[in-house]
Amino acid sequence: MVKIILLILSLIATITVHILANTLPINGQTTVSILNRLPIFFTPAHYVFCIWFIIYLLLVCWIWNSIKEYSAMRQLPLKRVLLFAFTSIFQIAWILFWHFELFHYSLISMIALLGTLFLLYITYPVLQQNWMSRLPISIYFGWIFIMTFINLDYLLTYYEFSGLGITKSLWTVIFLTIATAIALHFRYHFADRAIVIVFIWAFLGLAVRHMFNELLISTASIFLSSVLVVGILFIKKTPSK
Repeated sequence: MVKIILLILSLIATITVHILANTLPINGQTTVSILNRLPIFFTPAHYVFCIWFIIYLLLVCWIWNSIKEYSAMRQLPLKRVLLFAFTSIFQIAWILFWHFELFHYSLISMIALLGTLFLLYITYPVLQQNWMSRLPISIYFGWIFIMTFINLDYLLTYYEFSGLGITKSLWTVIFLTIATAIALHFRYHFADRAIVIVFIWAFLGLAVRHMFNELLISTASIFLSSVLVVGILFIKKTPSK
């Protein structure tokens, strides 16, 4: 029963802090207002961030399924519970660091969140990816990958990174290419379509945001989205356990 309570409290704490960050708001500024302060290129259109509602809804379903499994079989892996609790801690830490403009710490928190989600992700068998098991974690995990790229771009812009002679547009295309490789890795080795769909959602949001203002970014976003669609349709390999 303690495990169930810890899961529920972790999710409630995360959602509460996320809501307060934009309604209170924390430190007198919303999450988006801070994001809009700098001209970063690896940021999709604002509607893309509505994915948080889907993530939290899926996590509610995931916890509900965990409760049913616990009631039926009295089995709920402690490792999975603790990892989810740590994801809550790291996400709350990220929100607080972000709102108090400690951007280097916010990136560290985001990377810690990404690592913890990966450990939670691999507690599931490759083929166990329905709406009540791995899939909610997949979508959460995929979105945090995107958020990590956004945070990295923001931090580099904040500290006026010179770009090593490479333009900001080209750096964005490089980030997009790396993100595409990551998505295809999980599609190939973990038979995961959900993560790829999250990346496509973000890439198309980038194209919508930049449109004709940054044609290189918009074109690359659409092209790499097409590559990911092909990956979903034609990569069939089921990895060995």
